[in-house]
Amino acid sequence: MELETQILQKKGFQVLKPIGHGGFGNVYLVYKEDLGLVAAKLMKESDFDYNEWKVGLALGRENKNPFALKYFEQFSTSDTEVLLIEYANLGNLQSLIETKQDLPPGIIRVIMKQLLEGLHLMHEKGLIHRDIKGENILLHSPFGSGRVILKISDFGLIKVQKQAQQSTLLTVAGTAPFLAPEMLIESDDDEEGIEGQVKADAKVDVWSSGILLYQLVAHCFPFKSPTLPVIINNSELGLRQIIKRIEEYQQ
Repeated sequence: MELETQILQKKGFQVLKPIGHGGFGNVYLVYKEDLGLVAAKLMKESDFDYNEWKVGLALGRENKNPFALKYFEQFSTSDTEVLLIEYANLGNLQSLIETKQDLPPGIIRVIMKQLLEGLHLMHEKGLIHRDIKGENILLHSPFGSGRVILKISDFGLIKVQKQAQQSTLLTVAGTAPFLAPEMLIESDDDEEGIEGQVKADAKVDVWSSGILLYQLVAHCFPFKSPTLPVIINNSELGLRQIIKRIEEYQQ
């Protein structure tokens, strides 16, 4: 970490604290006068995902989706890639889910409204996220605002459609408990001869959002065991369970 701190300091950043760590590398909260507070994500050159960077940068430059995390700059040094990303100061939604707090319905409505609005704006541009889950939904409260704004993050699996709102071939990827049934079960409409791909559309993100909603309400997955075989064998049953539990909660 000392070497990474030196890399950032040489570029004129004040390193305030580490805020994340994973297989991809490390994330630091840094400050620079022209950027303010931002998150600096450092990774090996081999782990750099150009697709993620390109999508995040485009969303940041357009500045039309307040619920998508913005990417500002990227630079390289020796074998290290550095991404400068919008800082979300309240962590991620998964941390909130793990507290198992019974959130007021109004709070849940606000969370889901922001998530679905953010996805709608992405889908209009032909962007399918494909990995909506608690870890990829960040929360931010601008200083002195008293508001919490949701930020969709991690664009590494995004599929860019040639034509928005239409089905397209998708590689089966994402996090198993959040995968939509059409990503797991072959249908007669799927293209033949393309192993590992299915025909689907932006609704896969809506399904994943429904799983998140269930977690916020019930503090667990809608399936007894969130493993791939269980999801495949019980996808229809799982959907019925989701609807039933939400109806019970509303009553």
